[in-house]
Amino acid sequence: MKPWLEELSPEVRAELARPVQAFDPRDADVDGPVARWYVVSVFSRDAERELARRRFGIYVPAYLETIISRGRKSELWVPIMPGYVFVLLWETDANYQRLARTAGVDKVLGWIKDVEIHKLRYHESCEQLDEQQREAMRERLLRRVQRKRVGSRRKKHSRKAVRTGKVTA
Repeated sequence: MKPWLEELSPEVRAELARPVQAFDPRDADVDGPVARWYVVSVFSRDAERELARRRFGIYVPAYLETIISRGRKSELWVPIMPGYVFVLLWETDANYQRLARTAGVDKVLGWIKDVEIHKLRYHESCEQLDEQQREAMRERLLRRVQRKRVGSRRKKHSRKAVRTGKVTA
């Protein structure tokens, strides 16, 4: 036994001896907001690392491609949807603002249902899609994005209408 372990209380030793359990963030017991997958447009792969560093749950579907360059064979993970990242996010204003203000994030397109993510994971694991099928899947997924309303829901008036007093309710 290590010397520093002997200094710990029996309760702490029992807690350390307990097996580690895998945790899925969607199983968290959170009251109120619902966890959803958001489709985020990013400028580069650096934004993916920044989102992971800020503790967002991200998913980047990719497939393995074998490339021969300079006579050497190498394998490279290529994103199925380049420029897009799926982020698991609880729908609160603070989380949404934190996501939107992350460096490298172009825009948050909206949310998508879990079923679509499961379908995408299935196709990703099959690895039998050609380029046309990947493009069709990409377009289908982007059509199914539920747009998120940002800002207030009241009607916006132009500055000119406000100045001249021609604002109607």
